[in-house]
Amino acid sequence: MQVFFYVVSFGFLVFALYLFCHVRKKIEYYRRLEKSFDTIVDGLSKLDPNSPEEEFFQKILNIAMEVVPEAVKGSVSRITPSGDWVFVASRGHIVDLFGKRFPSRYLFRAGKDPLEVDFLDYDRGLFPDDMWKFFEKTLRGTRKSLVVGIFSGDEFVGNIALDSPYFGFSELSKKILKSLGNLTSTFLMRKTLANEQQLQKVMSTIFTLLLLFRKPISAEEFLKEALQKIVEASNVFTGGIVFEGNIPVFHTDLEEIPEFDFEESKEEEKIEKLVKDGVHYIVVHLDYKDMPSYHMVFLSNEDIAPSFFSVLNTFAEVVSLYLREYHLHQKYRELALKDPLTEAYSRHYFNEWIFSHMAWLRRNQKKSVLVIMDVDGLKMINDTYGHLMGDKALVEFVKTLKRTVRESDLVFRYGGDEFLLVLVDSTKDNAASVLKRVEENLKDVDLPFKIEFSFGYEEIDGFMPIERALARADDLLYKNKFEKRGGSE
Repeated sequence: MQVFFYVVSFGFLVFALYLFCHVRKKIEYYRRLEKSFDTIVDGLSKLDPNSPEEEFFQKILNIAMEVVPEAVKGSVSRITPSGDWVFVASRGHIVDLFGKRFPSRYLFRAGKDPLEVDFLDYDRGLFPDDMWKFFEKTLRGTRKSLVVGIFSGDEFVGNIALDSPYFGFSELSKKILKSLGNLTSTFLMRKTLANEQQLQKVMSTIFTLLLLFRKPISAEEFLKEALQKIVEASNVFTGGIVFEGNIPVFHTDLEEIPEFDFEESKEEEKIEKLVKDGVHYIVVHLDYKDMPSYHMVFLSNEDIAPSFFSVLNTFAEVVSLYLREYHLHQKYRELALKDPLTEAYSRHYFNEWIFSHMAWLRRNQKKSVLVIMDVDGLKMINDTYGHLMGDKALVEFVKTLKRTVRESDLVFRYGGDEFLLVLVDSTKDNAASVLKRVEENLKDVDLPFKIEFSFGYEEIDGFMPIERALARADDLLYKNKFEKRGGSE
């Protein structure tokens, strides 16, 4: 029997280690993705789309190489109106890359999805000797290249190519480069619309939306701001609505909200055009994996010109990027700020949250109760039943706490078997009855032993230093433990 428990305990430790590594890997993934999106948005918001072409694309290339860590060299190629290619920007390549022109049949048109290629594995027969020598010299040490197309609306204008000495690029790098490629077309569109004042005004509005990325606003607030700004900038839209699923969440300049069933829509494009009862509707679908499904609907009394759809595609890219960044930020924070075993908030999050809560207490002249709790006899549980059961006891303890207290109350894992419970907008009198209910509810937990806990608590009002409140509650916790042991250590 003892051997069985050792095997189970070892298996659980292996699983716990795997879970820890998995969570750490996820946190690092979201941290890098969030940082990359910040770099892209920050870089693009500082760009001047009217700057010389070489300077403009050099800055785009610098952003690309900053957010794709595998890249050690890179270039931006531009296709000319005559069909020739010109390399307008480079980093890490030989200097004669600038101004080098080749017939277009020697290079390919990359799409909006990044593609991994190996130029040096191409059939040498595709290239003249001087071209092949140029690529051999330029791409020396390169194992893989990651290439994404640049578009002005739907018109292909060139490629961003990043070169790596490693065997390939991560899926994360491909996702990041795709976002950069899509947003680069936003700036190119502005140049092509110089003579169309209405579309130019809408594009300028889209640029201002990039600045909202720097503000800590929710996805709903961003969508509301985006909806209002586009309706105001446009001379064709008479109003707009944002739906989450099929439910309208807010609208502008409308007296009556039309009904839509987006679940039955078979349209796969981001932009959908509908006509109902003489009213023209433009629907911007904002679907993304693992995110709420949003739809922005614009109303017009007249048909929408085809040139407007290119602008709306750019608008959809900007809004989608914000939604992805916001969603990933929330997911990253949830992973980083919660204990992976019990799903209680972490001690790190308590240290971050408590000061804003203390400020709230001061402003509103309210009180909360800080409760320190620890599970009694956890070492004995581990020694008798194994660490697997010890961890299960902690999980069930937190589940019972959350089930007993209000949604507004917060549970933090402060140490191994020590937890903090903050009863928001409450008093010491309420705390005693809450803890009594926790004791009763723990009796319903189905384990081969009883889960008991010791506690100490102190009121906080925003004026007493939190360190003093913690120390007082901690003293009462040990006094409670001492009394439960019959007054002996």
